[in-house]
Amino acid sequence: MKKYKILILLVLLLPLFVFAQDSLVNSGDDVLKIIGNITTWLWRLFMIITVLVFMYIGFTYLTASGNPKKIEQANNMIKYGIIGVVVALLSGGMIKLIESFLQT
Repeated sequence: MKKYKILILLVLLLPLFVFAQDSLVNSGDDVLKIIGNITTWLWRLFMIITVLVFMYIGFTYLTASGNPKKIEQANNMIKYGIIGVVVALLSGGMIKLIESFLQT
């Protein structure tokens, strides 16, 4: 339990070290850079999770051994995984659209 207390303390104190500058935002361009950095980071995280999920789906197919319930479960996971990727792609497009409106 002591390990978790230290981890929680570090997580709570981390913003103090990260935002220890005078001013984080000086102009509108700084806001766009921050938004761009956050979206890039989230996009990379999403891509890593997507690869891991599709690897798990493939593993589910391989270990189904003809069990129709597991095969149906894997088919549903593929369907929802593809829907998630499409939604993420559309959201990335919306972010770029909003950024283009903010830059003008």
